[in-house]
Amino acid sequence: MAILFAVITCVDYAVDNYFVRRGLAKTPDPLAATVITLSVNFLFFVILSLVFIPGHLIRLEWIYLFIIAGILAPGCGRALSYKGIETLGLSITIPIVNAESLFAVVMAILFLNEPITLPVVTGIAAVVSGLSLLGYETGKTREGQARRIIHYRYLIYPILASIVYGVSVFFRKLGLNAVRSPILGATFTSGTSWCIFVIALLARGNVKSVYHQMKSISLVFFMLGGVATCIGWFALFHALDLGRVSIVTPIATSNSLVTLLISYLFLRHLERVTVRILLATVLVVGGVILLSVAK
Repeated sequence: MAILFAVITCVDYAVDNYFVRRGLAKTPDPLAATVITLSVNFLFFVILSLVFIPGHLIRLEWIYLFIIAGILAPGCGRALSYKGIETLGLSITIPIVNAESLFAVVMAILFLNEPITLPVVTGIAAVVSGLSLLGYETGKTREGQARRIIHYRYLIYPILASIVYGVSVFFRKLGLNAVRSPILGATFTSGTSWCIFVIALLARGNVKSVYHQMKSISLVFFMLGGVATCIGWFALFHALDLGRVSIVTPIATSNSLVTLLISYLFLRHLERVTVRILLATVLVVGGVILLSVAK
């Protein structure tokens, strides 16, 4: 079941990436996109908590780990990822962000005593290699298109997003080890991020300007992205509760493969299929299979 939940997370993250990219094309404001998607997430999990979570579980010695995770991601990680999508494009940003599995798995092995085996190592290497190749190849433009100018300093956004996502997963797993309530974990993690970024948006001092400049279609896309991440987060916390970080995280973060498929189907003027992309697909799928059988 952990693998199934991880796959659901993977697909929903890809759907979120697609919707957010469409929204940012009309309203290039990653901070506003982050606040809107987080608002949808937080509201969803608050409602679930009120219905399913008994009050005695809300204790600081249990939830502080989720608060730490929330400071890191989804808030910071999502804002950095969305900024990367805006500046570098979807196909370059997402594979780099997906390297979070490296940080999550290394921390799980070092601090949670999760076993490291040859299939796990080989699977992670295959997944990361495939995702890197996807990022390199799909970042190219087609023949006849204007050459895309990439400012490599913008790579700092997806790299930092990858790190904070990976460390955040580690703290989520610690929290779930203390109190086995995925809904509670998702509520306090998303709630912490939401509070931080609402304060950041207010501190920026131009909330009314953002509201007036926000295209209605962008608002719809950002909210749809929020709905997708609600489902993805719900599945991810259940996956982490049931399975090991070293198995769940690489599968859940293989969403660039699905993102590529969605982009090819709906954004064909930006994406193409080549031998390198086919090879990358084989690497990713093979790595996921190795991680699945190594559970």
